[in-house]
Amino acid sequence: AMEMSDFVLAYSYFDNGISFLRKKHWEEHYRLSLKLFDLAAKCALTNGDIVSLKLLSEQVIVYVRSYEDKLNVLYLVTCSLAFSSKLPESIEKGLDILANLGIDLQESRSTEACVQETTTLLSTRTDDEILNTRQMTEPTMIIALKFLAKLELGMTQTKPRLVPFVTQKIIELSLAKGMSP
Repeated sequence: AMEMSDFVLAYSYFDNGISFLRKKHWEEHYRLSLKLFDLAAKCALTNGDIVSLKLLSEQVIVYVRSYEDKLNVLYLVTCSLAFSSKLPESIEKGLDILANLGIDLQESRSTEACVQETTTLLSTRTDDEILNTRQMTEPTMIIALKFLAKLELGMTQTKPRLVPFVTQKIIELSLAKGMSP
């Protein structure tokens, strides 16, 4: 149903799947539970059902086994803040999550220095090298790039001075880890 953009129907399928899970499903069927909750949360966001998104994401945050397993719902929560006219809060949450992943935007530099560093970084590679950069395969870095892209969009409205720092980090990660799929 999601592939056909029927997120209301897809949400009902995931919600039914969740309702069939037993009490200790997070211990006994961890991967299935995580997948159902992640996809239900994605549908809830798409449907504008912020209450369901909040309830689903709270469950995931409480029961996941690693920080990386939280990233999908944290991304959805960050998106919901942006869509709910809470853009500054969304940006702060995104920056905190990136910091937890070890990604620092190094905002203390001047914008000019950032642009110059990015230009220098790109000038060390040919167009063909950039165009033929391998595809990124690390799930944590893929989601980190999603956070960076969301930040870049939000910062154009609230903190335009910081946009070059986000762009530089996207370029650095793409060249080092591969292009996001």
